[in-house]
Amino acid sequence: MKIIGKIIGINTSDSLFNLTVVDKLENIYNLKTSVNNYNVGNVYCFNVEEIKGERVSYKINNYSTIEELNFKETDQILRDFMPSAPLSLEEAMAIIDKYISCIDNVIIKEITSNLLSEYTPKYFTYPAASRLHHAYVGGLAYHCVGMLKMADAFIENYPYLNKNYLYAGIILHDLGKIQELTGIQNTEYSLDGQLLGHLVIGALEISKMATKLGYDDAEEVKVLKHILISHHGQPQFGAAKRPMTPEAIALWYIDTIDSKFRVLGEELAKTESGNFTESIGVLDKIKVYKVK
Repeated sequence: MKIIGKIIGINTSDSLFNLTVVDKLENIYNLKTSVNNYNVGNVYCFNVEEIKGERVSYKINNYSTIEELNFKETDQILRDFMPSAPLSLEEAMAIIDKYISCIDNVIIKEITSNLLSEYTPKYFTYPAASRLHHAYVGGLAYHCVGMLKMADAFIENYPYLNKNYLYAGIILHDLGKIQELTGIQNTEYSLDGQLLGHLVIGALEISKMATKLGYDDAEEVKVLKHILISHHGQPQFGAAKRPMTPEAIALWYIDTIDSKFRVLGEELAKTESGNFTESIGVLDKIKVYKVK
């Protein structure tokens, strides 16, 4: 028998570990095992057999983590148990692929498409943060999609902006979060995340891909790396350099807007008209009034 479920508790009795597991239909199971290799809050795929007794329980024969499955299966299963982006996996992939196809500089396009291909499973399933914004399944890609849509309006209003750098910068700007965060479930900041941060990690990934493709000395590589290391705008917010190209400046503002307004929208959705939201961390903890 196979059970796919989230562990909501672990205790011990009779020298065994008892796992309380809930499936997507909210059925609750008691699973027993002699070895505790599990994390409360994580979803697993268990192969079990029933143990006869007064209370229905099951012995775990073996298990797999959800991340070991096909990444589309992983995405769907995690969406059954965890908050997730309103945009489906297929929709996010199609939108971002469309923007990559619009990049007409060969070097920028090859670096962007190859990096995305290398990290595709994680890029489209990871959250964009552990808690502040887009902190849910598929949040990283959803954040980028929101930014790409805004970029079109920026390019239309300010035609001096180079779409190649702006599209690629947006698609790659949070790529380093795949290494900065420990995973999709119960995510925390990794050692690399704490010591380097996703801005530097992303720039290093561009360097590695540029070397692999033979573009080490190209100006496009330098500009892309600058966009990534500067996209937080100011040193006090983690930027290694202040933005110094039009596209880097535009990306900084677009990133700021999407990260704040997406959270604002989520808070307003939970708030009755005529009331204030709870304090919003990404907006300096202010409360926002929802008009009637």
